Amino acid sequence: MKTLLDYFLGYVIITIRGKGIERFINLAVQRGIRMWDISWMKDGSVRAKVQLSGIKALRHVARKSHCRFRIGQRQGLPFWVKFFQKRKMLAAGAIFFVLSLYELSSFAFSVQVTSPEPLKIVNEQMIKRLAEEKGIKPGRPKWLMDFKAAEKYLIKEVPQLTWVNISAQGTRLCINVVEKVMPEPDEKNNKSGNIIALKDGIITEILVMKGEPLVTSGDTVSQGQVLISGIITIQEEFPLEEEPLGKVEKVKADGIVRARVWYRGYGECPLVESGKTNTGKKAQSIKLQWGKRGVVIWGSAAPEFEYYISDTNRRKLTLWRNITLPVEIITTTCWEQEVYKTVRSQEDAWQKAVNAALLAARRQVPAQAKIISRQLKPVEEGVPGLKRAYVILETEEDIGKFISIE
Repeated sequence: MKTLLDYFLGYVIITIRGKGIERFINLAVQRGIRMWDISWMKDGSVRAKVQLSGIKALRHVARKSHCRFRIGQRQGLPFWVKFFQKRKMLAAGAIFFVLSLYELSSFAFSVQVTSPEPLKIVNEQMIKRLAEEKGIKPGRPKWLMDFKAAEKYLIKEVPQLTWVNISAQGTRLCINVVEKVMPEPDEKNNKSGNIIALKDGIITEILVMKGEPLVTSGDTVSQGQVLISGIITIQEEFPLEEEPLGKVEKVKADGIVRARVWYRGYGECPLVESGKTNTGKKAQSIKLQWGKRGVVIWGSAAPEFEYYISDTNRRKLTLWRNITLPVEIITTTCWEQEVYKTVRSQEDAWQKAVNAALLAARRQVPAQAKIISRQLKPVEEGVPGLKRAYVILETEEDIGKFISIE
């Protein structure tokens, strides 16, 4: 820490000659002049480093100790400032170079798809195309990219992926993916097991292709109950025996089991609703901060919006590889909001509550299920100024699910 402080304050390397060098050093220490890296040379002189602020006081020390010193090298920030003050064009060029280097390092120039194992199902070009739809593409600033949103989008759009991670390595974007491990066809087909109920319901139809049925049409079943057993008994008859012997065999149960299933949904809507909503306008600012100090280099420190929500992104300033400066770039995005108040009639609020309840119920219904009937029940007015609805959807669907026998 002292070395960094000495660099900012500036220091010089001096060579001391004379008969009273020891007295020179003692007097300097007594006056609080910091000297370090003191070394004796072969010719009897002494070389040492001294803070820039102590040079003037050393002149009096040299006269009292009958020594003389000569300034050799000059090191530190003050000397660089003085150097560039005389060469303003060179200073402007250096600042422009550093800013250009930083600006270029904030852009992504390539996108790479990697995986621990070679991809067998998913195409790399498809992953890059889907990532580009969420803004993950070359030639775009990295601080404008939402890696988490892109990861969720890839998982949603590509069911064959089980894990996605997007990271920035310098100017390169790496999309790390892991494919789902699919069982081999032979291995899957050779497993014996049962057909169980995926959910509660009342059986309407059962078609057994292989296995032994344990339920019939009209039975009420619960989730996890065995519908078609994969354990069957083969009767073997012998003429000399009174009763046939049963041989137990495990097979892969197969069949279709259709049942009536009910789904419930709840919805509500207030007669008077107020709150805040986004207008679509936004303001952005970029702030350069070191320690407790900072300066806004782009945009406004405070948005002109009366109501707004904000999102802040902090990033350390990196010159090259792992060299990080104690400076942060803070990007703040503010979205304008406006206050609204909506007054609804009794009929309008009731219809919106019904639609919300229907939407909540239909989200639970599988795509292959057939909706048979819909039952609408108003909820008793327990909260003033609020309409509530309760919907029950009756469907007919295949509730059978194969599960292997351990």
